[in-house]
Amino acid sequence: MNLPGISINTFESIEPISVANYLQENGWLEEEKIDTRASIWTKTKNNKKCSVLLPLDTELPDFSSRMYEVFRTLEVVEQRPLSEILSPLKNVSGIAKDKNREILKIKFNFIFEQGKRQFPAKKMGMVLTSLQDLFDAVGQAETGKFSDTGKIQKEIVEKTELSVFETFKGSFGVKLALAPNPEQLEIFESPLAEKVSESFLELIKRSNNSDKEKLKEFLLRLKRRSASRYRKFLMSLISSEADLFIDWGSQNPDKGGQAKLSFDNTVNTVDFINKMEAETPEEYKIIGELLSASKIKNSIEIQSFEDSKKYSAKISEQIANNTEVELTIGKFYSTTIQEITSINPATGEEKIECTIIEILQYNETLENPVVIPNLKKRR
Repeated sequence: MNLPGISINTFESIEPISVANYLQENGWLEEEKIDTRASIWTKTKNNKKCSVLLPLDTELPDFSSRMYEVFRTLEVVEQRPLSEILSPLKNVSGIAKDKNREILKIKFNFIFEQGKRQFPAKKMGMVLTSLQDLFDAVGQAETGKFSDTGKIQKEIVEKTELSVFETFKGSFGVKLALAPNPEQLEIFESPLAEKVSESFLELIKRSNNSDKEKLKEFLLRLKRRSASRYRKFLMSLISSEADLFIDWGSQNPDKGGQAKLSFDNTVNTVDFINKMEAETPEEYKIIGELLSASKIKNSIEIQSFEDSKKYSAKISEQIANNTEVELTIGKFYSTTIQEITSINPATGEEKIECTIIEILQYNETLENPVVIPNLKKRR
């Protein structure tokens, strides 16, 4: 049997548990279970009781036909095209195999508006942008090419690029595809897209646990840039006021999986990362030319030799009170900058506080650094 534009074989790959979750999210109630073979779900609409018989045993000879009848009923009750209802329920592993890419299905269950079928474009843009930034940073960590500042290497971002290829309604969601795997991979080497997808799923799983110590271990492995970008992604979820459901389909039959992150645990995880940041602030060195120094603001500006970027930072109290410190505009210095990043929970705005905790004076040939006396690195 073939339906217009839909093969009956499509229903062979529909997982009963996914359909059961869909029914529950859309106001259906499980009224009876017929051992392990099927369950009966009902819903009252316009004073009329509707029911579906959901097959649970995928080995039943007529499983596909029975599943088709479920969706035909949903089509009538919800007054939506069959293809639209099917979209969020397709097996992502099958899609990954068909498209030859890692696939992520991301579903948003809005906590204050059940059944909401729209997502403001601005908020959706924030979620997707922050997610792409996170994937790029995790990709950098997975390749071992760590850097806390500057652009991420082109060969990495090309492999971690996300593409939206489908949206679906119900609990609003999107399907994302990562870049195709390179044609040639070393033996036993996992594609970067697979590694990044697996790390993302692990972040979500650990964040949904009340014990955040395992999350901390994982974030430390992925390095600070990933942790900062993960926090930004979580903040975009908070502004969307939604629980998050992830379904990862992989080309690797041994990979893939599902994870959930509740709205409450999203908020808790942001707080945890903020505390983690304050307890272990980021430190990095900048070598460059001193452009300005202000006694009133107790700050300096230095231009890096590496990328010509200008860095502004406050001077630590220890350095400011040291009378032997001589800062001369136009001379060269090596500085250690301590950076603490926090996010305002009310506005979602990121605030970065930079402090100079160590300064070394260089001569004009950048040889034989001279340590400014009596300065000790503050931990």
